[in-house]
Amino acid sequence: MLKLQGQVMNVYKAPDFKPRDGESKEGGHKVQLMTDTHLKNGEVRMELVTLTVKDPDRFTIGTTAELPVGVFARDNSIQFYALEV
Repeated sequence: MLKLQGQVMNVYKAPDFKPRDGESKEGGHKVQLMTDTHLKNGEVRMELVTLTVKDPDRFTIGTTAELPVGVFARDNSIQFYALEV
């Protein structure tokens, strides 16, 4: 299992939306983590990662959080999604 660790920068509820099928759907809860990506040249790039979560109350802005995540590639970049959170 992969775990993503970072500082909680923001927790919010996304707006409701209407997909192509026409049924209105409720927006999910999101948490934004500031993570460190270690580069081949030894430098560190900070990256803001936004994940959809089920329990936003477990996250406090300014603290460090660690979440189990899944990963996939899209348009030459790595995308994360939260597992069981």
